[in-house]
Amino acid sequence: MKRSFLTAVAFVFMGASLANATTIPLGNSGWQAVWDSGLDPYLNITVESEDADAVYIHKTAEFIQGPDEFGHFPTIPITFWQIGQSTITKIVILDETITNSTGVNWTDFHWDLIDHGEAWFIHDSGWFFKTSPLDSQSWGSDDMSFSVDGLTTNGIVYDEDVWQPGIGVDGGDLVIHVTSKSAAPYTLFTLKETPTPEPASLLFAALGVLLLRRR
Repeated sequence: MKRSFLTAVAFVFMGASLANATTIPLGNSGWQAVWDSGLDPYLNITVESEDADAVYIHKTAEFIQGPDEFGHFPTIPITFWQIGQSTITKIVILDETITNSTGVNWTDFHWDLIDHGEAWFIHDSGWFFKTSPLDSQSWGSDDMSFSVDGLTTNGIVYDEDVWQPGIGVDGGDLVIHVTSKSAAPYTLFTLKETPTPEPASLLFAALGVLLLRRR
């Protein structure tokens, strides 16, 4: 019941917003990636290769908005939508290029899957995903996060840094296992990416806002 409701809501949303959406076919896999076209200057996906079991992609994203007063950044969401018959069981992010243009440093980053019943992260020794300098990893079936001790100076993605999780021949992959359907209704899920600000940076940003308000 919950799955049917979520699917119905998602398709109504997609139907209402496709006119303002960017759609990237994921090769010939029977899948596509969709996001709000307002994100076009800051988000892109390219297909590197594909086979009968998986499609392999590279993703770039630039975060430009700072955190709100509670320390929360706006999320960048990407909807992955099966649009036809497909045999793939994995969407593999080979690596990412993530630019921090938010004005504050990060000490944490999250990848979250909405509707993990038909899409979930694979995490085992064969699918290591290198995320240095954020090296302390926490995994779940529908979310993964990378955080560090705030006292470690090498565990920060600094403002204006370009961070490349998974980069290099030994960088590993971020693997999303998907349930492809042989007929409609097809699988639909959303990947959300969200950084977390460094506490000290957040404090300085909050003080700056306070001073501006007083003026």
